[in-house]
Amino acid sequence: MDLSERIEQARRDNPSTQIDCYVLFSSHTDAMQLYGMVRENGLGARISTTPRQARSSCGVALLIACDEACAIEELARDGGVPIEDIVPLASQINPNRDIYC
Repeated sequence: MDLSERIEQARRDNPSTQIDCYVLFSSHTDAMQLYGMVRENGLGARISTTPRQARSSCGVALLIACDEACAIEELARDGGVPIEDIVPLASQINPNRDIYC
């Protein structure tokens, strides 16, 4: 199943939840290199820890909008930045975190 199909499947499986994509790397150096390239090209990305749902080991990932995932995958390929995978997941961000009142 290609990336677009996996994103659509995640959206079907979680119809009332935002789907985010996580770009996984084997090294933080690769993550930082792609992060710079993404930002230089006017695309959005946030540096994130790797969610447990995406991979059991810790690591760094880029949190990106799924609508930009194919463009970012192509940017990585053209720039020679190795990525392990792009994983679509239901949003891991809790909007109530750090709200105490």
